[in-house]
Amino acid sequence: MAEWLGHSNQKLYQARLLIENQEQAEEVASGSVLSMALQESVLFQLVLSYQSYLHEIAEIAQCREPFNSLEQLISLVPVATGEMTELNQLEVDDFSWLRQMQVAFESCTQKDNKPVLKQNSASIIQLHDKTSQALPLRDWFQSLSDIIDIQRNNRQES
Repeated sequence: MAEWLGHSNQKLYQARLLIENQEQAEEVASGSVLSMALQESVLFQLVLSYQSYLHEIAEIAQCREPFNSLEQLISLVPVATGEMTELNQLEVDDFSWLRQMQVAFESCTQKDNKPVLKQNSASIIQLHDKTSQALPLRDWFQSLSDIIDIQRNNRQES
């Protein structure tokens, strides 16, 4: 587990460094190509942090099978842990910070940068024009860091 814990921490640290650079670039030239590239880089680091954290949780649940998502992880374990359940609730809530972060990430893979959402989704993220709206990267970073810290601390107390 220490291997994944260190990896998760490293990705969070890299995300924080990129956020600082992105905010500086945004101050200098709002909507610049550099600012947009840094914004996307932060988003990728946040998603990598989350995926690494899922592997931490998988090791605790003694899951040795490969997986690519929380949904797959939950299907591989006999009983979902409290951490998995809490994260799953955030993933299915279109208004949660985690779901919004995932939608923003999914949109990065789309040619036209439009959000990847179900037709009936009421998501508040609008990514049609990335230059007109900065993503709440610092908020997502803080929320991800907080939930990881809280869940790790809860495990240590148990």
